[in-house]
Amino acid sequence: MNSIDLSSYYRLYAFSDYRSMKAALPYMRRVVLAKGLTEVEEADVRRYLQRVEGSGYKNYLEPLSYLHERVSATNSLISALQVLYKSSGYSARYIVVERK
Repeated sequence: MNSIDLSSYYRLYAFSDYRSMKAALPYMRRVVLAKGLTEVEEADVRRYLQRVEGSGYKNYLEPLSYLHERVSATNSLISALQVLYKSSGYSARYIVVERK
């Protein structure tokens, strides 16, 4: 499973198909969100992403020293998924957010 820490409390997992997501769910401790990527809205993920004071949410592709503009929750989630894509090589169709 490929994952990335969204904050100190939450971890994001990405899956390429529904079957692999459903197979992994019993092995996760506390799942707080499990949806298809097309069904996820900004309000769903806003509370799980890391906030940066004065600039919105963390851009997971850049270090915290690069705070050029306000990052929305949607863009923050997309940047986290891009990091996962770089590490795994396949696109995410389903996501799971787990509380650590």
